[in-house]
Amino acid sequence: MMSNPENVPADTVATSRPDPHAVHSSAVPATTPAARSSSRPRWAKWGLRALSTIVALLIAVAFTDSLVAGRTEHLYSKALYDQSNLANPPAVFVAGSPYTAAALTHEVQAITVNAKDVDMPGWGLMSVHKSAQYVTLPWQAVFGQSFTNAPAKKVFTRLQLDGVTIGGKMHVDDLLIQNRDDISPRGGWETEAIFEGTPKGFDAPATVEMKLRVKEGDVYLTPTRVIRGPSSEAGEGVLSTVKTVDGDKLDDQLKKRIERAFTLKIPGERLPLKEKPKRVYVAGGSVFFESEQLYTTVSLQDLIPQGRRLPEEEKPGL
Repeated sequence: MMSNPENVPADTVATSRPDPHAVHSSAVPATTPAARSSSRPRWAKWGLRALSTIVALLIAVAFTDSLVAGRTEHLYSKALYDQSNLANPPAVFVAGSPYTAAALTHEVQAITVNAKDVDMPGWGLMSVHKSAQYVTLPWQAVFGQSFTNAPAKKVFTRLQLDGVTIGGKMHVDDLLIQNRDDISPRGGWETEAIFEGTPKGFDAPATVEMKLRVKEGDVYLTPTRVIRGPSSEAGEGVLSTVKTVDGDKLDDQLKKRIERAFTLKIPGERLPLKEKPKRVYVAGGSVFFESEQLYTTVSLQDLIPQGRRLPEEEKPGL
């Protein structure tokens, strides 16, 4: 038997021998985040940094472009308001992606102006939408300077007149306008409509089916059927209330009077448009007139109508 020269207890010697089946912790590779990061290829790190830089630059460019476009819109709106008789500054929108590229190309995709409650002489209040598309401008105008006689591929104008304005032309009180086929707010636009109001000389409202047409540049609002109407004219039936009845029960002469009251012809040159109207339709309780000019020139002031000059008491103030 082999002796123990160091006099170490036998049980200690036995337990100190290495276990061939044991797994040393030093043999397990490191799996910490720092170790995984250090194991990535260098090109992957550079790619992530480059991508982050590009995204940040794109966000900065888009933000700067929107600021420039917003400043241009503000300057255009202020110039239009200062040189017009509007009660409030119009809403102006410029289009382009990116907008600042127009300083190099000298072409702005669209300049759109929306003005509400414009008091037009001979008409009353209306809303006006004008848009000049693909306008060639000097770089100063791209950044908000006023411009004149700029070439444009198209200038589009839309007038919106409500029941009060149209009813005033017809001498019909409390005129309500609605689509014939779909009276919901999302009913779209139609060239057939339902008009309801009280014509001059009557004490009760009439409901009439209408068609709206443009013929040779003039607008025609024409009744096609009396749906309901007052059973008598104003002044008849003393001490009694005038009733409304179905159109097929009305006297022929009474029906003709109602139809004449709702008939309106608007010569194209009387509308505040540069060109005669090309379309007329109803939508959302209003009548719309549209016209367009192709391959023309436009100035900033052309994008807003010259309404009635406001008296001092109607001008906005603090």
